Amino acid sequence: MKHPLSKLVISRSLLAALFFVFIFVVSFRPLAAQQAERKYYLGADSQRQVGVPTGTVTEYQWLKSKIYPETKRRYYVYVPAQYDETRPAALMVFQDGHAYVGENGEYRAAIVFDNLINRGELPVTIGVFVDPGHRTEALPPNPGWSPHPENRSVEYDTLGDTYAKFLLEEILPEVEKEYNITKDPNGRAICGASSGGICSFTVAWERPDQFGKVLSHIGSYTNIRHGDTYPGIIRKTETKMVPVYPGDQDSVGEPADPAASESTSRGNEKNATQEKQAIAEPQPLRIYLQDGRNDLDNEHGNWPLANQQMFAALKFKNYDVKFDFGDGGHNGKHAGSIFPDALRWLWRDYNGVVPKLAIMPNEQTAAWAVQWWLPRHEAKLAERKAMKQVDLLMIGDSITHGWEDKGKPTWDKYYGARNAINLGFSGDRTEHVLWRFQNGAIDDIDPKLAVVMIGTNNTGHRKENPEHTAFGIKRIVDEIRLRLPNTKVLLLDVFPRGAEPEDELRQINTAINEIIKGYADEKSNIWFLNVGDQFLEKDGALPKSIMPDLLHPNAQGYEIWAEAMEPTIKKLLGEPVD
Repeated sequence: MKHPLSKLVISRSLLAALFFVFIFVVSFRPLAAQQAERKYYLGADSQRQVGVPTGTVTEYQWLKSKIYPETKRRYYVYVPAQYDETRPAALMVFQDGHAYVGENGEYRAAIVFDNLINRGELPVTIGVFVDPGHRTEALPPNPGWSPHPENRSVEYDTLGDTYAKFLLEEILPEVEKEYNITKDPNGRAICGASSGGICSFTVAWERPDQFGKVLSHIGSYTNIRHGDTYPGIIRKTETKMVPVYPGDQDSVGEPADPAASESTSRGNEKNATQEKQAIAEPQPLRIYLQDGRNDLDNEHGNWPLANQQMFAALKFKNYDVKFDFGDGGHNGKHAGSIFPDALRWLWRDYNGVVPKLAIMPNEQTAAWAVQWWLPRHEAKLAERKAMKQVDLLMIGDSITHGWEDKGKPTWDKYYGARNAINLGFSGDRTEHVLWRFQNGAIDDIDPKLAVVMIGTNNTGHRKENPEHTAFGIKRIVDEIRLRLPNTKVLLLDVFPRGAEPEDELRQINTAINEIIKGYADEKSNIWFLNVGDQFLEKDGALPKSIMPDLLHPNAQGYEIWAEAMEPTIKKLLGEPVD
């Protein structure tokens, strides 16, 4: 690629740009009065993995811009190993490119792309990482924040289509000279942080014909350059009304009784006899927002409030939007930890991508659970903090939740004096456990043992591919090992369900167990224990005298469960074994 040169001309616009750089530098400092941020972790997707093909990253310079005269900048192009010039690749453009592309940074986009593309969770994607413009005689010798690029706020915080034109008329045509990139906006995403976050939204808002996906980290939807007006603009932008039937939205129906949740699921089918409704159809954008309670609050606005207002406006207008609101500050720690999950969510239904819902952290949204699920999560956080010491974790779904109901006498007998906490939530699938982990469920503790039994709702709610459910369970175990490195993990089989061995859902659970028993690795402090067989008759039948609904144990079942685990729990807790 050939790139022209330009020289610096000192002007009033340069002085204005320097003023806004000062604003950015000041606003980027964390507030001293804020509470300590939660610790966020970079998981396996953000680390180099043996056997995963490595893409290439090439640095370029753009030294003469017609749209932003007198600016110079770097940009970087990532090309995955799987790129085939005969097939159009997807595209993702990043602002503050050096912050995203670095191998040792908070995002590590090239590493994450390599891992996700290798597993088919992300399409073959060309990454273009664009730095903001410097207004200096020569481009600084090294990329980064020192010196800060003077034109950053002009480019990123300004509303309108100027920066979109810059990308579409200057940078991307150079990349497209070398690479075959799709023109489909659903295959083109844009991403950035802080002012780069609002910039990314602005580009897609102005040119939804070019970019159909937005990833905004700690977005500056504040009054730096009137970004605070976006929620009102979104709400008042005209949309067309489209007819829908009440059954158009995919959902899983749940009963009112949490204890019966896993045994019931029903899909909705379109019923032409039902009365049509009308909803407002927004611009064809999918948007992922991230921010934290410890983000900035200064003369330009309150970042957490601004991002909540954006989310509310986008939801009001029926956008496909997800908001991950954590405890982070104005940095990339939280965003980097969830970056692989955000990519999976954005690209979940793109051609050739196989969505693995089991590994995509998500809140519980079942209608029967929404009123108590988050309050239970908060209550468990408080309970955990109130405990002087946590030695034993029980992690799972309603079967584990039931230790507080039918299993309470047995719990008191076996675990009441063991500094144990029950983290079972009725209706949970693997992705809900992952969300709870990402939102503090196992922070600031150092238990001796975590007992994990999860997966039957992945089977019962959507008859999920056993490999996907097993992958979700593997990620749960990996997250425990990452967050609680001193904790031993006792992984239980997914309990049998259905009356007979031939039951379809029983067979799915059996297939899951065949995979997850291979996760046992005593060198990594992971043990596997089959408990489910203790519930079965000799012919494999599951008796209602132990599981009345053929899924949840009764009091006798919890006693059987506890007795089956006890020798292993004693061993792993370092207690004398009879």
